[in-house]
Amino acid sequence: MLKRKLLILLVAVVAVVSLVVVGCAPEAAPPPPEEEGAPPPEEEEEAPPAAPEAKVYKWTWQDNSGPGTTQIICLEDLADRVKAASGGRLDITVVPEGTITPRVESTAAVRDGVLDVATNDPSVDLGRLGPITYLCGAPGVPAGPSSMEDVAFAYMGGGLEVYNEVWKDWAYVVGVQPGAAELFCHSNKPLATAKDFKGLKFRTAGMWAELLGSYGAAVVMIAAGELYSGVERGVLDAFELGPPSFNWAYGFQEVCDYIGLPGIQSPGYTKPVWVNKKSWDELPADLQELFQHEIMAMVLDTSLRQQIDDAAALDKYRDYGTKIFYVEEDFQAEIARDSRALIEEFAAEDPAFRELWEKEQAFFKMWRGVTGIIPKYTIFD
Repeated sequence: MLKRKLLILLVAVVAVVSLVVVGCAPEAAPPPPEEEGAPPPEEEEEAPPAAPEAKVYKWTWQDNSGPGTTQIICLEDLADRVKAASGGRLDITVVPEGTITPRVESTAAVRDGVLDVATNDPSVDLGRLGPITYLCGAPGVPAGPSSMEDVAFAYMGGGLEVYNEVWKDWAYVVGVQPGAAELFCHSNKPLATAKDFKGLKFRTAGMWAELLGSYGAAVVMIAAGELYSGVERGVLDAFELGPPSFNWAYGFQEVCDYIGLPGIQSPGYTKPVWVNKKSWDELPADLQELFQHEIMAMVLDTSLRQQIDDAAALDKYRDYGTKIFYVEEDFQAEIARDSRALIEEFAAEDPAFRELWEKEQAFFKMWRGVTGIIPKYTIFD
């Protein structure tokens, strides 16, 4: 009994001592003071606010070529490059001729904002702006400049400044796309001299249409898609349209036995890149610069592809059995003289035309001054 009382007393003493020890435990020491000269403790950085989402500019671009053509493909590639380089900020949809607006209404559609961009034959505006459009890179100018000469004038000869003045009420002209020399014609007999055109029902356009009447031809205006059936039905005897690769796709070799070379009636052309003024003005400066640089890349891309595609198309004509005739040099010289005489008439009637004509003459004479450096004979002949 005594042992039990002693055990209870011992447990009580231990419990009391424990409480005393806990109660007397020192408080947690405060953190040591910062040493003089020590760096302050690092604070957690707040995450930066999320950048605002970049505005996307969506444009529609209509060309005057059909789907799958060299020029459409080059424009589609341009649009892909612009979208990638801009991080998706400039998104351009390229559509072929007639998708949104009729071909002849391209510039009006750009002016009115129906299209953001258009590329077309400059002389499509002949009725609105007059013959000066012939000097703005239009095809169908007999014995005129080549496509690359037109490009050189646009970028190096002050051409873009002139074009912007010509279309000042319609659009900005921010660049050009080159075309190529056209076939002289599709026909069922050689048309190598002026007398071969007498009484011929011939489809063409541009200045060449104005000259052909003096050679006795009956000029017929028919859309490209109706040329095949026009020859079949006898509505046409012959016609000219475009470069070899462009024409091959229409199957004209099935209804015409001959093609003519060289395409002196249309040695080349460029198409202005018309841009809606509001669309352009709203575009940030860096995207404007990017777009114009990509147009320059497209110029080279189009020129190289067009040359290769046209060379391949000529081989296809030969393999098919199409006969090739060459325009006699005397007739070519006559065409050049008559074309110049017509241009001089336009210059006498319109001061703006005359000013541009004089500017182009000086530039192209300078440009062609290096032709004597290039050898006539090569290892490839």
